[in-house]
Amino acid sequence: MISLIATFAAATALPAHSKELPPVIELHARCVDDAQCRFRGDTLNVELELRNGGSESVTLPLEYIRSRGPSVKVKDNHSGKVTALRSGMAAAALRDQMQELRAGQSLRIGFPIKPQELTRFALRPMDVTLQFSVNLTPGAQGAEAQLVQAQLKVVDADPAG
Repeated sequence: MISLIATFAAATALPAHSKELPPVIELHARCVDDAQCRFRGDTLNVELELRNGGSESVTLPLEYIRSRGPSVKVKDNHSGKVTALRSGMAAAALRDQMQELRAGQSLRIGFPIKPQELTRFALRPMDVTLQFSVNLTPGAQGAEAQLVQAQLKVVDADPAG
């Protein structure tokens, strides 16, 4: 009887729209202005692509994801230090507005990174890894959160710094 209660409690702790998603939602990142992601001292324009790589449609809070943008960590590959960039804000009401992402369809999100967000933290010459993550179940945290991740390596255009 005790194990039955524990199983029921665990099952009811999940958020309403956190059905187990198939591992077909992918996050890809690329530098728009330079395929090698070389830092030239100006804004780094990144495009994120949230893609349904599966064979069935999936419903997600796409407008919430687009409005909020990703969580971003910057790792300085010289020192190993990691810092988080400020995340965007989105209206909480958008969390419940589910939209269909059909098989093969993508949501593209432009994400500019200001030069000072990199230069105030990283050693020169620039050599950082940008780690992007998107929570597909907004509001869920820890083990309940379903995250997709991507990363980009950014290096100085001028190796002398």
